[in-house]
Amino acid sequence: MDKELELSRQKLDLVTLGESSTYRLYSKGLVSEEVIKDDTMLVGGSGLSLCDSNDNSKLETNKALRNRSVLAHPEAPELAAIVQGLKWALKLGVKSIQFFCDDSIILDYVTGKAAPPNESIVAKLLEDVARRQTRFTSCQALPLRSRDISSVIKLARDAIASQTRWIEEGDDTNTEYENCPACYAHVSTRHKLEVRSGCFHRICFTCIRDCVSSQLARGDTVLCPYPGCEKELVLEDCRGVVDDDALNLIIHRKKEKAIPVLDRVYCPKPCCNFLMSDRDLIDPRQKKSVERTCVECGLCFCKKCQVPWHYKKTCDEFKKSQSYLTSDAALFESLVKTQGWIKCPQCATVVQKNGGCQRISCRHCNHKFCYACGAACTRKKMSCNCSP
Repeated sequence: MDKELELSRQKLDLVTLGESSTYRLYSKGLVSEEVIKDDTMLVGGSGLSLCDSNDNSKLETNKALRNRSVLAHPEAPELAAIVQGLKWALKLGVKSIQFFCDDSIILDYVTGKAAPPNESIVAKLLEDVARRQTRFTSCQALPLRSRDISSVIKLARDAIASQTRWIEEGDDTNTEYENCPACYAHVSTRHKLEVRSGCFHRICFTCIRDCVSSQLARGDTVLCPYPGCEKELVLEDCRGVVDDDALNLIIHRKKEKAIPVLDRVYCPKPCCNFLMSDRDLIDPRQKKSVERTCVECGLCFCKKCQVPWHYKKTCDEFKKSQSYLTSDAALFESLVKTQGWIKCPQCATVVQKNGGCQRISCRHCNHKFCYACGAACTRKKMSCNCSP
């Protein structure tokens, strides 16, 4: 009875979607290998969104995909989601519809440009799609172009998550548990975070903290800790989970990433160390000058020497003065030479080799050069005569 009431409400909402009689269906079918308690299994879900012809007001829903044959085939979940979407639209009374495919192979199947393998689950689903298309006065399959479908991806992820939860036997609190896909621990759903940057994986707080801590320490971009996921964590994913120092470092790294490596300038004042873009600091009237002013603390400094500006002295003259010889920059230069380290010829980042051949790659700017003499490496070959 509840389902009938919900369907009636959606039919009423459909009237308000727009004056146009043609609607748009966006769908996404996903399958994920999930660990539920101690068992590993494939779990599927679909996300569906029905909009007017201008992509305005919309109805959304999600459904589980439980057919094992569908879950086992790489192309079947997308088709199953389209079938569910068309079925849903027909129940709502839609007469004219356009549905979108973000997979070119699926679009070719649906439009008849390509034939699926005979007697396969894909062929059966295509028959279902074709049968439901005939029940509309107009039904058109189109390629998905320049539209964000993260909302239907999230709906599909939610459908998957709803099938992975359980309540422990004898638990009077009726607490729902899930496995964390990164550490496989059993955790309460209240202690998991849904990554908002597009993948919507659900990760426990502990793994988020460990991931942020380790990746920031290595100087890497902070990525979702789900195995194989390349989505970058957004600040909102970490807020309330990691401490303020980590949040500030994430913000700093994002700013740093937005500035090209060779344009990055840091204020040499230890208590400031503000990151800036050199293009924003250069005076158009003095393009050859290495004098810069920190926009954060106002310090006037030399970009080349990384010390407060040496008035009336060239860089070479200043490096012979007592002021430079006792500066932190000089002490650091001495340490670099003593330890046998080398500066990247391209970005001047100090590089330390801990083994392997002389051909190395700067982690900061990816410049490849010889560790012995600094000569650039071209086409994976050393351009110098140093022993490899």
